[in-house]
This record gives sequence, C-alpha cells and structure tokens, in this order.
Amino acid sequence: MGVGVLAGPCAAEDQPSAVQGRSAKDSLGGPESILGSFSFTSQREPIAITSDALEFNYRSRVLKYVGAVVATQGDMKLQSRTLTVTLDGQVENRIKEVVADGQVRVSKGSRWATGGRAVFNQDHHTVILSDNAELHDGGNVVKGDRVIVYLDEERSVVEGGKGRVEAVLVPSQNEETPSPTGGSKP
Repeated sequence: MGVGVLAGPCAAEDQPSAVQGRSAKDSLGGPESILGSFSFTSQREPIAITSDALEFNYRSRVLKYVGAVVATQGDMKLQSRTLTVTLDGQVENRIKEVVADGQVRVSKGSRWATGGRAVFNQDHHTVILSDNAELHDGGNVVKGDRVIVYLDEERSVVEGGKGRVEAVLVPSQNEETPSPTGGSKP
C-alpha cells in the first residue's frame, strides 16, 4: 500500500468550507459526509435500485445488480456498473455489505464522490472508496487512490497509493478577516 495521510477531523477540522458552514471534516468522514451518510442503514428511507439485470443467489443471500445500476435512498444516489448486496444470513433483510464496481459515483446535493470501487461494510462500519477516489463538496476537493471512512470514529484516511494525496480547501466567504490595525472586518 502507498503512503497514507490522515485527512479526517485531525487534519482538516479547522479548514472552513465554502458550502453553508460545513467543515472539510463533513466532506470526508463525519456523520454528514458524502460517504458516511450513504451507509445503507443510517437512514430509514427505502433503498430503490434499478439495473439492466438482477441475479439473486438464495443460498448465499447475495443480490447482484448488473448494468447501469442506480441506487437511491432519500436524497442520496449511487451509480455504478455493478452492485453486489450481501444480506445477513441471521437477521431478516439486514444488509451486511454492499460493493459497487465500475465508474462509481455517489452524490447528495452539491456533494459527490467518484472512484472505481466502493465497499460499504455494515459490520465494520466502514466505507472504502478506491481506484482514484475523489470527494467534492462545493469547491473543496480531496483526491487519493483510496479513502477509508470509519463511521463510528468520525474520521477518514486518504491514501495516495503510488501517487500523492491532493486537497483543495476553499475558505468560507463569510468568515471575518483581521484588519491591519488589529481589529476584525466583517
């Protein structure tokens, strides 16, 4: 694995956001993050999925959606080439893991994330976006080979892989700026 850079609350907490007072932490891994809020059990709204084909293996309790997959839950939307949903064998209708493969895009309002693969693991309370992951929140952008969101810990790790982690954090326009005389200007 490549060099990792912590880019959750510790590294980005103090950076202002250009989008309605949200911090960079919210973009990466807080409960309001683009990936964290699409954990498939964090909301009570139904999950609607469309695709070109569906295969359900009753024995292994695995559903595989193939071709132009679109999954929505509330105002969240996930798009990919395939989506594999593994159900818990012990608890009725409990989702254990969701794996999206191929041109993955997760969006909610002005926030969106892309990558080649996304794994939502309900048992470990993690979301991993890999294969050139990009997270966008207004003007804020974070790029790396892989982003791991630890939902219970409200933190994220962005790994560069063979490349480097890139981040652009846009200061909020409504912040007070210090004046040259020591006071602050609105």
